[in-house]
Amino acid sequence: MRMRSELINEIFSVETEAEKIVSDAQQRGRAVVAAAQEEGEKRLHSALDNARSERDAAIEAAQKSAEGKIAETEEVLKQAEADDGELIRCAAEIADQMVEILCSTSLGEVAT
Repeated sequence: MRMRSELINEIFSVETEAEKIVSDAQQRGRAVVAAAQEEGEKRLHSALDNARSERDAAIEAAQKSAEGKIAETEEVLKQAEADDGELIRCAAEIADQMVEILCSTSLGEVAT
């Protein structure tokens, strides 16, 4: 009977140890999963931060480019206005000269 009792105790002892091994493995498994999830979240946040930085840099570059094009267009318009002003002054000068010529001649001289 004693042998049987020792055998039963040994079985319970092995079973208890097996349960402990399973429990430890489950805890380690949960810890590994939690660590992997945490690492994944860190990488995701890092990737999001990088994407935002790249987006912001692209927006800034586009704004600078647009500002440059606007300044360039404004300069072209200023030059065109200056050219138009010169043309208008020239036309006014020609008109003044024509008026002087017409005023200095008589109608009879123009008809002949």
